[in-house]
This record gives sequence, structure tokens and C-alpha cells, in this order.
Amino acid sequence: MFRRLLVYLLLLALTWLTGCQSKPVAVTYNDFKGQIVGLEYYINEFGNNEPRQVMNLVDKQLVQRFLALMGPLPKASPPTQTGTGARDYLAFKFTKDNEIVTSQQYPYWHQGNGPGYLELEDGWHQVAAEFNTKLATLSEYSEASSEIDPADAAFLKQYGWTIFYRIKSYNGSLPKKFLHESGEYPVALYYAYNNELSKDVGLDLTPYLGKSVTVNLYKIEEPLPAFMAPRQEANRAVIVKDGQKIIGAWLDAGRHNAFACSLKGRRLEEITGKTWGTWVDQYINHDNPQEKLISQMSPEKVIETYYEAIDGKDPKTAHATETRRRLVEYLFNNMDNNRLYNYSYATNDAYEINNITRAKVIRIQPYQGPEPLPPDVKKFMVEVDINVRRLYTYDSGRQVRFLTLRRETPTTGWRIDAIGSGP
Repeated sequence: MFRRLLVYLLLLALTWLTGCQSKPVAVTYNDFKGQIVGLEYYINEFGNNEPRQVMNLVDKQLVQRFLALMGPLPKASPPTQTGTGARDYLAFKFTKDNEIVTSQQYPYWHQGNGPGYLELEDGWHQVAAEFNTKLATLSEYSEASSEIDPADAAFLKQYGWTIFYRIKSYNGSLPKKFLHESGEYPVALYYAYNNELSKDVGLDLTPYLGKSVTVNLYKIEEPLPAFMAPRQEANRAVIVKDGQKIIGAWLDAGRHNAFACSLKGRRLEEITGKTWGTWVDQYINHDNPQEKLISQMSPEKVIETYYEAIDGKDPKTAHATETRRRLVEYLFNNMDNNRLYNYSYATNDAYEINNITRAKVIRIQPYQGPEPLPPDVKKFMVEVDINVRRLYTYDSGRQVRFLTLRRETPTTGWRIDAIGSGP
């Protein structure tokens, strides 16, 4: 009898508790669209069952900018979902009863630079193309902020550029000089190059070399000039300041080659009237002993020196055998777009130079392709026996590499300009 009474009381309690719980209230996009304060973006990755969140935007001003970019969301037929399109998801944060809650994940289909499509409770709606292009880049900028220095915005506006949001701000020091030493990481060349772009708008970093500065990195609304295609939407603006004074400014294109143009839309060659090789020659320390030594080497000897340096765990000498054009590529290859440039060679050397534990050149022979080479370029087929720590693109053993060497400037001799697995 007691056991039956206990079961009865337990069932009664469960029934009472269930009845007291509030039932979920169905909320549609139209119900909360006026209270949106956040935006989440999820992508589908091959092999994963659950979408992965790549963006959680909570800056209210930026959220409103993106809602405006979505457009009026007119009704549309279901999109033709081709193999090249992406079916991702958007979710919205909104205020309800003085709390911030998150909506369901709405299917979001988009393809290239065209319009996207958002499936709401009442069917599919078309999303403006500009929303798609700007959302794709925003997902890379985890610290995107609407906090913009008004002086920076006014300065850029003089030249027709509008700040969309601030990517990040940095405090650091400029290099002590615009002079690149043999094998050194090319930060000096980064600032020397961009100082030419700054000079095009009346600014000059030279008096501030070695000083501490603030660098503001912004995403801008307008695409880069047409000559930057297809990377016009990789549009960033850099402002360098000494206190409140703007001392440098230029446009860049982020990963994988940030060098772009001045705020007037002009390239280095237009501003200086010089080719890359002629220009960079003046920023090389030709009195450096290693610089002199390598400048006098034959192309074959440069190749041998490169692999001997790798074998001897001497990455600085290995990099000293490369052209300056190749060295500046290390600034931006595989770069996190929240940075101005990679901080050291390590970002890329981990997959190549520092991954090789042993390297021995077996043979070097000239390679002549179907097209004649200019007089300042030579190509070689190189067989090298290599041991690697980890398998990335190739395993240990004998490898054939095709090396392009270039006489980059009139005074620096032959340097390695490219290394490939094929001609």
C-alpha cells in the first residue's frame, strides 16, 4: 500500500512540474527583425554533420550595417543549388523580454559575387550581392569593430575611400633604417615600399624611423583599383600615426601579396618611375660581406649554397640566396589577415626550410623550356636528396626541383626567384 502511494505521489509531482513548464514560443524572422543585435555565420564543411560557426558579430553598429546590406529581402523562387554554390547558415541574436536570445539557423545559399538566398519561415528570399561579398571577408576578422578614429576616416575620405570597420590597431616601432641586410627578414623593405606610396599623398615615414608608432588597419568599402583584379575586394587601408599625427598611409590587399597602391590609386612604378629591381637596389646594403660574396657567385654555386645552408641549419644564409622579390613574398604568404605582415620567416619555413633535416645536391643542369628566357633569367633542373621531418607536399628521398634564378638588380648577381616541382 505504501509503495503504491509513493508511485502515485511521484507521478502527480511529475505531472505538476510538466504543467508548470513554459512551452516554446514560435518566433519568426518578421517577429524579431526590429530587435536584432547580433549576427552569427555558420559554414558547412565537407565530412562534418554539424555546421561550424565562423563569425559571431556582436558590434551593434556593424550588425546594422550588415542588415542594411542584406537589402529588402524580396521573395524568391528556391535557388538552383549548383555544385559550386555554398549552403551555409545565418542566425540572428535579438532582444526578447530584456534578454538576448538566438534564433534558429536559417539556410543561406550563395555563389560567387552574385546575390544570395535566405530561407525564412515563409520561404526563400533574395539577399543583395554586396552582403555576400562583405560577409565572406568579415568572417576572417575576429576583432572587427565600428570604433573608427574620426581623423583617419576624414583623411581617407579626401581620397575617396570610406572606412567600413576597423580590423585591428597595433603599437610598435618602425625599423631603424630603410636598408635591407643579407638574409634579414624584409621588414625594412615592407616600410620602404609603403613609404613610397605614402609620399604620393605628401607623407613620409623617414623622420620617424626607429620610433614607436600606432598602426590602424581598416577594411574599406570601395574596391581597390581595376589593376588589382581579381583581388579588388581584399581592400584594406593602413594608417600610421605618431601620437595623433598621421605620418603614413596606403592601401593594401592582405594575404598573399599585400602590396597594392597609394591612396591616389597609383603603384610603386608609377610613383617612382622605376622598375622593382632598380628601385630595390637602393635599399640593399651592398657593403655586407655575405651580400658581396653571393653577388659574385655563379647561378650553380648559388643553388649549391642554398641547399648547403639548409643542410647546415643556416636559414639566414639560405634566404640570402633568394631575390628580394621572393623574400617580400614571405611577408604575406599564408598570412593571418588580421596582421600587416607575417612576423618572421617561421610562418613559411616550417613547411620547407625548417622541415628539411638533410639536403644534398646530386646534379644541376640548365633547363631550356619551349620559350626563350630573358637575359636576366636562367632555369635549372636540380636533383637533390632530402630528408624531411613531416610529410607535407613531398616525402624524404631524391627529389627533382626546377629553380628559376634572376639577376634582380645590376649589382646583386644571381639569386633564386622561384622553386617548383615542375618547369
